[in-house]
Amino acid sequence: MLNKRVYLDGAIIIINDFDINSPLVFDIKQDSPFIKLHFEIEGKINFVPNNSTDIAITIENGQYNFFYLPVVNGVLNWHSGKRKSVEIECSEEFIRKIFKNDFYKISGSFGIALKEKTSFKMWEKGEKIPKVLKTILDNVIKNSQEKETDLVYWEYEIIQILLYMFSKMKDRKEINSLILLSGIEQEQINRVETTLRKNIQNSITVEELALKIGMNRYKLNRNFKQVYGEPIFHYLTRIRMEKAKEILSQKKMNISEVAYEVGYKNPQHFTVAFKKYFGYVPSKLK
Repeated sequence: MLNKRVYLDGAIIIINDFDINSPLVFDIKQDSPFIKLHFEIEGKINFVPNNSTDIAITIENGQYNFFYLPVVNGVLNWHSGKRKSVEIECSEEFIRKIFKNDFYKISGSFGIALKEKTSFKMWEKGEKIPKVLKTILDNVIKNSQEKETDLVYWEYEIIQILLYMFSKMKDRKEINSLILLSGIEQEQINRVETTLRKNIQNSITVEELALKIGMNRYKLNRNFKQVYGEPIFHYLTRIRMEKAKEILSQKKMNISEVAYEVGYKNPQHFTVAFKKYFGYVPSKLK
């Protein structure tokens, strides 16, 4: 059983992993604004407002949603069975701190809802959790089981998730017009992702990847981003940095050895990349 809360300045991360023998019902009332990003990895929850003019929220197994309620007054239901979730509650100030002067340029209808103090949810129904966020969530759950985890890590993970979410707000029209991949194309992209993980120590080009699966470079880049939510080499950098952080946390290798393990021949280049990604130098973990 896991039920953990991590408190940051302006945000709370709630990680749940337990079984529910029978449905649980909670009366929820809150007069202050409520902003939440909710990932229901396993299980099902739904919120039914007491006021019929407010929005109802249902998030089922493998789905997520982002919503804002000026006030909260209703009933929250946890359905019975396995429940595994990551929930991020944050203040408007926390989000503004991330995006600064660009907030209203990229926040779309969410920003308008904040201005007008009207309810907002990103999708009418819960959206399937994309693979790029599933990887981050798996790491969050894994790290939540540690006795101590640097708060810098937690803040970084929230920021990464919010950056992804706000990029989707910016191009929601584009999402609705995405081309569906065939079964063969999906399998090809999965092969590319496997190749990236197997070649974490080696340099590899988009041309080599395209040749490997028999797809042109443009189509490969487009399809990979559609499946994994980010460009190929952003994804490769992320898995390299996450692998490096994991090795450094185990304290079994020095920084030069870790740099080599994740594909950097020059330890200084690795240190620069690590700091750019996490916001602190790798020696902090040592």
